Amino acid sequence: MEVKTSLLDNMIGVGDMVLLEPLSEDSFIANLRNRFDHNEIYTYIGSVVISMNPYRSLPIFTPEKVEEYRNRNFYELSPHM
Repeated sequence: MEVKTSLLDNMIGVGDMVLLEPLSEDSFIANLRNRFDHNEIYTYIGSVVISMNPYRSLPIFTPEKVEEYRNRNFYELSPHM
């Protein structure tokens, strides 16, 4: 059985742009594009959330997803509203 030891283990791109290196306009846009291409429409910049409109429905506000984020610390899970 595989044990997930960190949120970063399965993260697409960088979930918080504060951690992006090297930080440039090109790397910033490339990271957003990479995450968007994998349906990761939310990305942090510190405590601010960037949201990219996918122009389609995604299963991100289901009762299960709401419960998953209830009473969790800010950086415990992937970026989300």
